[in-house]
Amino acid sequence: MLVVLGAVLTVGGCTSGTADRAGGTAGAPATPVAGAAGAAATVMMDDITAVFENGATVPQYAYITDLHDGCGYTAGWIGFCSQSGDMLGLVKSYNAAAPHNVLAKYTTVLQRLADSGSEDTGALGGAFVRDWKKAALDPAFRRLQIQVGHDTYLTPARKLGAQEGVKSELGLENLFDTALMMGQGADDCDGMVKIAHETDKALGGNPASGVNEATWLARFNTVRRKHMKHPCTPDRGSDWPQAVDRSRALQELADRGEWDLKAPLTVSADFKRTISRPQD
Repeated sequence: MLVVLGAVLTVGGCTSGTADRAGGTAGAPATPVAGAAGAAATVMMDDITAVFENGATVPQYAYITDLHDGCGYTAGWIGFCSQSGDMLGLVKSYNAAAPHNVLAKYTTVLQRLADSGSEDTGALGGAFVRDWKKAALDPAFRRLQIQVGHDTYLTPARKLGAQEGVKSELGLENLFDTALMMGQGADDCDGMVKIAHETDKALGGNPASGVNEATWLARFNTVRRKHMKHPCTPDRGSDWPQAVDRSRALQELADRGEWDLKAPLTVSADFKRTISRPQD
């Protein structure tokens, strides 16, 4: 369910702009871009994820490590986790596409780890890291990483965005990043849905009901940072407070008026990476 963080995350501050129903943050468009998100913006969102997860400007499909944070192995573009089951889902999709792939032999163990919520990486054996990196050379596996990540986190973000009236590409990126880092389900106590509902309550509405989208997004980031600093999600109290720069960087894009996520795009805060040519 939850995607863990790359090692590049640093502590950041709060940059929410001043806003009210009639106003917004500096540089915000009077009317947010409709139809979030087109193909080009979606690829840009994938690369922003790469910045947040690995400090890179393109997805790192071969990345794999044990961060010793309760998630077992964290691997691939969005940090698929062996403990939570999203790594299992990816490998099952790969098995369907290529039954004799190098990771297929780990399916039973991944199932057991996911069913028990175990962070045990030793159960996968010493060759698992090497085999993951080998699989990452396969274009089919790389495509599946993007597809499964989108199906699991971007699709729920699009659905919630439509309900909330979020129309900008940047607004959707905020929902997407919150979903993949903090959970996409209604039952996730620090997740995307919870944060959106708390934002609605604080503002007395959402963009669908007439609240300025820039106002809503600034408050969303404020609420998100509160959850990151004081999470109710088990075992996240040590790393999520160190990751507030994700929210800070996205708010800085809003403050600069980068609502359509067009290249070149600089992801600031402590990341300081410029995406010049978006690519998966």
